[in-house]
Amino acid sequence: MTSYSPPKIFRNGHLNTIAAASALRKAYVNRISRTLRSHSESITLELEDDVRLQGFLGTSHTTKTDRKPLVMIIHGWLGCANSLYLLPIASTLYQNGFSVFRLNLRDHGDTQHLNKELFHSCRLDEVFHAALEIQKLVPHSDFYLIGFSLGGNFALRIGAHAHKHNLTIKKIFSICPVMDPENALNETKSMLKIYTEYYLRRWKHMLHKKHLLFPDNYESYVIKQQQSLTSMTEHLLLQYTEFDSLQNYLNGYAIIGNRLKSLTVPSEVYIAEDDPIIPARDCEKLYQSDNLNVHLTQFGGHCGYLNGLFDMNWIDEQIINQLIE
Repeated sequence: MTSYSPPKIFRNGHLNTIAAASALRKAYVNRISRTLRSHSESITLELEDDVRLQGFLGTSHTTKTDRKPLVMIIHGWLGCANSLYLLPIASTLYQNGFSVFRLNLRDHGDTQHLNKELFHSCRLDEVFHAALEIQKLVPHSDFYLIGFSLGGNFALRIGAHAHKHNLTIKKIFSICPVMDPENALNETKSMLKIYTEYYLRRWKHMLHKKHLLFPDNYESYVIKQQQSLTSMTEHLLLQYTEFDSLQNYLNGYAIIGNRLKSLTVPSEVYIAEDDPIIPARDCEKLYQSDNLNVHLTQFGGHCGYLNGLFDMNWIDEQIINQLIE
C-alpha cells in the first residue's frame, strides 16, 4: 500500500473530501493559481462531427529548438477547468516550464452553448480528438495526461486507444477514477445525503442552462422532479441519447475487466480506500498490466489527499516529483 499519512483530521475520507472543496481551500487555490489563470488563453477546439470543446492553455512562446513538455488536464463530472483539485498542480507545472491545457468536457464550465447534444460519459471520441488537436496545436517535447475522477477514467480510456490513432503520450496520471460505473452508481443509494444533494443540484443547474439555450430540445419540468442520481441518469439517457438501457450506458465507459488490456501508455493510478464517492474495491477488477501501476492508499478521500488547507496536497507532490526531475 502506498504511504500517505495526513494530519489526523484528514484521516476521515469525508472530511478530506469536503475540506478540499471548502471556501478556505478555495481562497488558497485562487491565490496560488492567479498567474496561471491570468496568463491562460481560452481556446475552442473545432473537432470532428461539428463538436466544439473549450479549454484554457497556459504557455509561453516556444521555439522549435526549445520545446516544453505539454500536459492536458481533465476534470471530473460536474467539475470544470477551474476546479479546486486541479488548479494547484496546473499552476505548479506551469511555473516549472510546462505548457498546460485544462480541458472543459462538453457542457461543463459554462460551455452548454457549444453543442446541442448533452454530455454523457461515453463521449470518448471527442475527448480523444481534443487530445489529438491540442497535441498538434502546441509545440512540445513530451505529452502527458492528468485526469481526476471521471477525468481519470477518460484519461485511461484515451491511453488504451492511443496506439491506434497516432497519439503519443509519455505518461498518464489518473486520480480516483471511476472504474465500474454500475457499482459506483449503486453506491449512491447509500451515499451521504450531502453528496447526492450536491450532485443533483449541480446537475440540474447545468441542465437548466441547457434548456434555456435549446428550449425545443430539452424539457426542464421532468428533470426537476428527479430525486435520485439513478433515476435522473436513466431518464436523460433514454430520452435524449442513443442508449436503449442504463446497463448498456454504464458498460460503455467501464474500465474494468479487459478494457485496459490494450493500454500501452505507462499509467499511474491513485485510489483511496476511504473514498466516499468511488468504491476503492473496484481496483481489483482492473486488468493487470505492466503499464498500469495502481497506488492504493488508506486515506485520501475523493480527490482530496490534503496535507493541510493551505499546502500543496500529497497527490500533487507525487505527480510533480515524477514530472520534474
